[in-house]
Amino acid sequence: MEIGYCQKCNIPIRGESCGICHSSPSSLKFHDFGDIRPALSYERKILLSLIPYKEMKSYLRRRLILLSKQPGLDYRKDVFLDGFKFGTLEYIKDIRWRWRFIPTGKGAALIYHVSKVYDLEIQPRGHMKGKKINKEIDCDWKIAKIGKCVGSVVREEKGSKIKDLYCQNIKTRKRSSIKEAVNGNIAHLQKIEREAVKKIKRSRAKYVAFSGGKDSEVVLYLAHLAGVERAVYLNTGLEFPETERFVYNFADFLGVELIELRPSNSFWDFVKEKGIPTKDRRWCTKYLKLEQLKKLRGVILDGLRKFESLRRLHAPSARKLGSLTTVYPIFNWLSLDVWLYIHYRGLPYNPLYDMGFERLGCYICPSMLNAEFHLLKRTHPDLFRKWYEYLLHQGYSKEEIMDGKWRWENIPPKLRRI
Repeated sequence: MEIGYCQKCNIPIRGESCGICHSSPSSLKFHDFGDIRPALSYERKILLSLIPYKEMKSYLRRRLILLSKQPGLDYRKDVFLDGFKFGTLEYIKDIRWRWRFIPTGKGAALIYHVSKVYDLEIQPRGHMKGKKINKEIDCDWKIAKIGKCVGSVVREEKGSKIKDLYCQNIKTRKRSSIKEAVNGNIAHLQKIEREAVKKIKRSRAKYVAFSGGKDSEVVLYLAHLAGVERAVYLNTGLEFPETERFVYNFADFLGVELIELRPSNSFWDFVKEKGIPTKDRRWCTKYLKLEQLKKLRGVILDGLRKFESLRRLHAPSARKLGSLTTVYPIFNWLSLDVWLYIHYRGLPYNPLYDMGFERLGCYICPSMLNAEFHLLKRTHPDLFRKWYEYLLHQGYSKEEIMDGKWRWENIPPKLRRI
């Protein structure tokens, strides 16, 4: 998949031309299901902590960074800077679970260009990319100068190898931020807003499903523009306290009616009967959420987007649930569109995003990344402890819990190898 990129203004472009300099954008390619978006404050801090060069840290602080999902065991994202793939950020387990960043060859070249330092010098001999070298390194990666090229050298079990190379001149780009990105995309944002509002009006929707996440808040705002004034909050009893506060505060901010629905029984009653919910047996969605929606009649709007997952890519444009029809007004939006729109309209958003959470559903959701589950231990220790102790009582070991094996009924081979 690809989006436009203005090299002059150093920002992503979603329309025909840059709204600042009016030039035609070049292309920025990423994984087909990458759902590209800006890096938020937590991810920016992690990235800065993993790059040991002072000058490069300063450069990153003054640039817009984009992230795109990559297939992997847990959190794994391509990092884009200055309109190219700068490296990969991932959450891995070797001796312990930890964050790792590996620059591309071009990323290594930019670090060298900005910082004016390199860690290794290697004499070029034939084809060098992927070549093993007889040098031990004491960290995940080093910058190597290889003749006229610059490369990233990565640590392996025995020795090291040249991961990637870049052999051309590289330039720094101007400072950029989310504000410049919004200014460069105003025409596009106005267009997708008009289209979404028109779709909402045609749907004759009565309600908006409002979870407190970024997608549902954008749909609620668009619905408010279209005259829909009722938000439905499905409170599972497992919501983050920040989400509960945000849901009520945002409804007040817009002046819309908030209808809160709760399940007939608590999660803890259901779990005794049905067992621990897993990614491959997620009964919780049906009993804690969908059953409550069946009480409503008419049309409800939902923030589902097709680029969030392969399953959602093939979702129908509308769905029936009892006497309720669900319509998706931002189905074709990228996560980048959502974040640009939030900043364009100056909307507040759930503080959990800046704390590092990407999924803002239940705090014990099996679809949560292990990176988020570990984050929960630091940010909400009481909530973490309640679920952790329940899993211990069900026979899971401490290591199995922290490795996320409780999240699967049939553990996939890639997770079984941990």
